Amino acid sequence: MAREPRLDRSTEASLNFTPISNEISGRTTIRTFDSTIWSQNSSSTNIMRVLVLPIFLYCITTAPLIFSGEPIQILGPESGLKNPFGVAFNDESEMLIAEYEGGRLWKYVDNERLHQLAKDTPFNGMHNLVRTRDGKIYISDTRANYIRMLDEKTGNVTIVSGTGEGGYNGDDIPAITAMLNDPISISLSPDDQRLYIADIRNRRVRYIDLKTEMIHTIAGNGATEAPSDGAIAKESPLLDPRGVAEDSQGNVYILSRRGHALRVVKPNGRIYTVAGTGEPHAANGPALNAGLKGPKHLCIDTDDTVVIADAENHLIKRYDPIAKTLATILDHGPEDSPLNRPHGVWITSDRTLYICDSYNDRILKMKLN
Repeated sequence: MAREPRLDRSTEASLNFTPISNEISGRTTIRTFDSTIWSQNSSSTNIMRVLVLPIFLYCITTAPLIFSGEPIQILGPESGLKNPFGVAFNDESEMLIAEYEGGRLWKYVDNERLHQLAKDTPFNGMHNLVRTRDGKIYISDTRANYIRMLDEKTGNVTIVSGTGEGGYNGDDIPAITAMLNDPISISLSPDDQRLYIADIRNRRVRYIDLKTEMIHTIAGNGATEAPSDGAIAKESPLLDPRGVAEDSQGNVYILSRRGHALRVVKPNGRIYTVAGTGEPHAANGPALNAGLKGPKHLCIDTDDTVVIADAENHLIKRYDPIAKTLATILDHGPEDSPLNRPHGVWITSDRTLYICDSYNDRILKMKLN
């Protein structure tokens, strides 16, 4: 059965849906995620189901149209995959996968079989992983309070930051001596020079300079609170920094899990909230009125829009920094199966989106056009 869109007056006012074509003039029309077009006359509260089309589109006046293919399952529970939280890719386009509950690091070889990496490493609650262009795989080994590195060339695993004990002992020190406290998510700067860490229980976002091997803080002073817009990021509190990613312009985006928000640290070092109201909900539209609920991960698309794994809403959303909108781009898996707390997203250079549908024990992909 098609899902009826919410066209109450408050939703209309906040989202301002636009006609999809001139053929349906004088009406508010939207296409829902099951590709049903619904129409509402501007002078009526009645909603009419018009037709079903075999494409995926979400349309609002303040955001560009997003045409996407249907999601395809790459790996599922029948493969033995258990609770995937993060993916990355090597030079051979082989997918690298970090499991949280399964505790294993995988390489998906020849698109047909899983090969376990670093079998002898006692991973404890991995959340995600990234890979540099020269073949170094960094892993957030969260519950162990380590950032580890697997060298593809040698197969050796080393610790690059963390003492194994949760805590904080300062910044601007060698990363190997720095204490971490649930380093929950990591990402690389576009030039592979900085490894960002969402150090969630220290309420800081930090980075390791991969040349000097020193660790520094970019946001957070250790206090738990939502930061004020325009404040100096390093002197500001943070509320559960859960994910971090830098775009091509030097803007560093931070997901606030308990704050249900997306924030950005500008190149001038000041922090701003750009999406979310601070309360958990799922509405789309102007970003500061739209909702997130316990968001877990993010990545940057080739056009510098931000894709978000909005885990507790069971949605994938996109923030557009030009239009200043937040919109759902995926709410289901193959055959309209529901998502279940997606914890990881990754976009390749050809704009294929990979989704860790974590509590369905599967990995999906979807082409973004």
